Amino acid sequence: MTTADTQHEKTGGKTVTVTVDGEPAEVSKRTTPNAVLVLAGIDAGTHYLVRITGRHQHSFAGRGEEEINVHERETFVSVSTGPTPTA
Repeated sequence: MTTADTQHEKTGGKTVTVTVDGEPAEVSKRTTPNAVLVLAGIDAGTHYLVRITGRHQHSFAGRGEEEINVHERETFVSVSTGPTPTA
């Protein structure tokens, strides 16, 4: 059972639709940043999640297993922790 499955089970199946990197993802209302990434099809081992609220950004770097509450239509982006390619 994955972290995302466990979080979904703990919340009794209450889900919301959020946007991650411009794509919709259905996640549990009470979840973790890593579970949001996995449900969005993003590798949580090489990325971290950032919550976008208006002009503010709230990073979950290094806190991927911290429980968070998410709300309907919230916006998130993923940030790669890998090397940046150069030209």
